[in-house]
Amino acid sequence: MRLTTLFSLILLSTVMALAGPRHYSSNIDGDVNADGDVNIADVNAVINIVLGGPYDPKCDVNGDGDINIADINYLIEIILNGPVVPTAEVGMYMGVTGFNQTLTSKPIAYLDSTTVGGFNEFVGSLTTQPGRLLYYSVDKALDELNSAQYPKNLQNVAVVTFTEGLDQGSLMMTDKYETEAEYAQALSARIADQRVYGRPIKAYTVGLINENVKDANQFRSNLYALSSDSTKAMEVSNMSEVNTKFQEIAEDLVRRNMSETLTLVFPGVGTGTRIRFTLDEVDENTVAESQVYIEGTFSLKTRSLTNITYHGMTCTAGDSIAATAVDGMFVTLVFEGIQLDSEERIEKKNIQEWYWVEDPGTWEASTEFTVSRLPDVVGTYSSALVMLLLDCSSVLDDNFAELQIAANSFIERMQNYNIIPGMFTVNGVSFMMVPVEGGTFTMGVDSAMVESGVANLDELPAHEVTLSPYSIGQTEVTQELWQAVMGTNPSGFTGDLRRPVEQVSWEDCQEFIARLNALTGKTFRLPTEAEWEYAARGGNKSGGTLYAGSDNPEEVAWYYFNSYAQGVDSPDYGTHVVGGKHGNELGLSDMSGNVYEWCSDWYGPYTEDAQVDPAGPETGSRRVTRGGGWFSSGSDLRVTFRNYEAPGSRNYSLGFRLAM
Repeated sequence: MRLTTLFSLILLSTVMALAGPRHYSSNIDGDVNADGDVNIADVNAVINIVLGGPYDPKCDVNGDGDINIADINYLIEIILNGPVVPTAEVGMYMGVTGFNQTLTSKPIAYLDSTTVGGFNEFVGSLTTQPGRLLYYSVDKALDELNSAQYPKNLQNVAVVTFTEGLDQGSLMMTDKYETEAEYAQALSARIADQRVYGRPIKAYTVGLINENVKDANQFRSNLYALSSDSTKAMEVSNMSEVNTKFQEIAEDLVRRNMSETLTLVFPGVGTGTRIRFTLDEVDENTVAESQVYIEGTFSLKTRSLTNITYHGMTCTAGDSIAATAVDGMFVTLVFEGIQLDSEERIEKKNIQEWYWVEDPGTWEASTEFTVSRLPDVVGTYSSALVMLLLDCSSVLDDNFAELQIAANSFIERMQNYNIIPGMFTVNGVSFMMVPVEGGTFTMGVDSAMVESGVANLDELPAHEVTLSPYSIGQTEVTQELWQAVMGTNPSGFTGDLRRPVEQVSWEDCQEFIARLNALTGKTFRLPTEAEWEYAARGGNKSGGTLYAGSDNPEEVAWYYFNSYAQGVDSPDYGTHVVGGKHGNELGLSDMSGNVYEWCSDWYGPYTEDAQVDPAGPETGSRRVTRGGGWFSSGSDLRVTFRNYEAPGSRNYSLGFRLAM
């Protein structure tokens, strides 16, 4: 080896040693010497081989078949930045550790149908030995939670520990503590204080108490010390109860797999004004007793809310938020990652704004604030990170097989963390299908609406239609989904893949659907014209509004006045990100405006006959389109308005939504 290379390696090792301990958990690639951390000692082990030392296959940390400078760089990256866990947009991440006199670990990885078998095999491979490094196992799990990169939508962070006894030996693994009580107290404080991407750790401890536990008081003390609150410290007396508690924990975590994004639009006020947004039902007499609110101080100069506190919830938005938009006197703030402590959903109708008045020292309602200006609260399915710790001490010999079964049942339940009814994912892109209950409705309009000029002749005659249950897309098909299926993006209005795809013909849609069905094994299709109108009306929850969800097009639609009329130089010109306006009674967005939507039917006249699941004329030259688009007038946004295009037509305001 050249001396310059040797000198560089020695210098590198020295600099990193002087940089101080930057340790990360051992349960990852890179812990060459198996000392419990990835640190400078592992780098030195690789350097030794590069310089001619005896070969050790563990030092090929990047798995390329050679041991060279690339492996050193790989370790340096881990030490400086932490290991990178491959991430999906939404999902469950899990690590498993069995502990007795040593720790045996399965590294944190994405848990889905392709990886669950590996986790099950790992649990099945665990064996019992004397010893129980209970405290040390939890300590290292907490290290590992902060050792890697996870999705930004991480909401749940949990440590689930099973033990059948007291700690044995953890004090020998560290020089930080003199007594078990001191170690347990330190872990309790760490569980309470540590955050992962701003999220607190929920620590559950399941303790099996039997004749092996000689000090029941210390046993129970451990359960409480290693749990994030008393409700998560669970004492059981047999293995059947262990399985039950594991399933209860899994259900608790699954219930918390959604966060919400709240957009608040309110009038700007003077600098220093205290503002409170209450999310529960309060009035001027009870606002001070609100249990769920966001409170902060407004800065007129920066158009922001500062010194924010969140009561009755957690939120990833931070303690200072700048406006995302300013429209005249109104300011828009977006709060992402909200989870209410009550595990309930935010109800928009309950949102109120209040100003603090120093004299007489009360909260005063804002008269300019109205929920009708607010977009719908958006729910987002989130990711979770769970560390499962299993006592593998030899006293469990008779019960160990049952523990392994319970642990694997827990893992399999967590694999389904984000298998959400109606959600489909294709090549990493998720979309929602909303179930529509079957029912009977009157399709079209009465003659009075035509005579008054509100409706058109082809919306006559009104006729009875009965539909079987079906599902329809919550939004129009986005550019993101089209690209995930087709590999291209034909749209004219690009820049944000969450906009609806346009410039697609009816025939293009059929090709997309065929590929989507091949990828998913499902039977997606275009909605019939009757299905489209029934869903736009709100199905059996219909409020009878003129447009899809409102009588005011501004609330539910991107159309001529708020899009086309803004001019080509305006950011509001053209299509908009789906779901930006209020949904209708079924939670369907953009059924009025944004882009026209293809239906499956040939266009033809209505008849007076009552129909069941009509599919339109058998032949024709033009296909039905519905809903109006971003350059449409208000009359074209009506739920009964009909339009048509040749099957090969494409334009900047023509897209579609799925049905099945």
